[in-house]
Amino acid sequence: MNIRFFEPPPAQKIGGLDAAISSLSTALNQVGHNVAVNADLPVDSSGTVAHFHGLWQRNFPALARECRQRGIPYVVSPHGMLEPWARRKKWWKKWPYFHLVEKRWIAGAACVLATATSEADRLSGSFPRSRIESLPLGLTAHKRPDYAAARARLGWSAEETVLLFLSRIHEKKGLDLLLAALADRGADTAVREAGAQTGVPASPVRLVIVGPEEQPVYAARCRDFIAQNVGKLPRTDWLGPVWGEERWSYFQGADLFCLPTHSENFGLAVLESCQVGTPALTTTETPWADTLGNGRGFIARPEVADIRAQLARFFSTPRNTPADRAALAEWAWKNYDWSQLAPRYAALYESLR
Repeated sequence: MNIRFFEPPPAQKIGGLDAAISSLSTALNQVGHNVAVNADLPVDSSGTVAHFHGLWQRNFPALARECRQRGIPYVVSPHGMLEPWARRKKWWKKWPYFHLVEKRWIAGAACVLATATSEADRLSGSFPRSRIESLPLGLTAHKRPDYAAARARLGWSAEETVLLFLSRIHEKKGLDLLLAALADRGADTAVREAGAQTGVPASPVRLVIVGPEEQPVYAARCRDFIAQNVGKLPRTDWLGPVWGEERWSYFQGADLFCLPTHSENFGLAVLESCQVGTPALTTTETPWADTLGNGRGFIARPEVADIRAQLARFFSTPRNTPADRAALAEWAWKNYDWSQLAPRYAALYESLR
């Protein structure tokens, strides 16, 4: 089967989603399909399926029209670009264009593909006559737990409790909520009281912030908050963007990954954390609320008080053992390895021909 992936230009797809799409392409090629990215549609269109990743690209409506004219079925993955939080941002600019142009070519898809059932449910409201399916994203690299070695590489001491925020510095991701929760003296009190009750000794805490400053004004506001709350916050390392192989040491060496986001259709960084055995604190506005809310992670509403409460819960429990981290990683590999997921994508494409 010939599969054509159509994706945004490189400048617009830096980060985890790009890695996920690339790893899906590799996995499909490995099981015998021919995947080409942003290539011309083949002259012989028999056995061809197109898959559009993302929205708001000027060339996508024309490419979709060509697919319809030539009888090539196509899939559209919005990748969260139609989620309620995204809808509210610059709605005056996006939504006239959506109703005039974007909605029409999406509605012409043989399938609109979500990455989680929560996103699928919301998409069905916008496209009630469309076939809506849901398939998760998969692991983006062959990484496993490596806690002690990763901490040695990064210079983190064994005594420290390291909290990691690794994401875009963007208001959607909720870094300001995490900072406010950590700076709140009520959180400090809760941690001390929980430690006294459980006998878990206090340890120095380090907050590590990794990510590109996508919104400079918002990033400056977070930096100012850190400067004004030095006495309340733990040691804070603001490191800037880290890409590729280097970022994995941060996931592997952290004690808790924090993504207090306002909205995620999937939240790939949460999966990347789990696959190396690091528990995650994230929010009810992600698909992880159900799968991690049963003891694998820490789920809060995207509100300071609730994030503070989950941080207190984290600090009141003993640090994860190597066996704990191995079990979390095994769960992620069992459910999200592309060797399990790629055949499901291929089956979806086959069903459209």
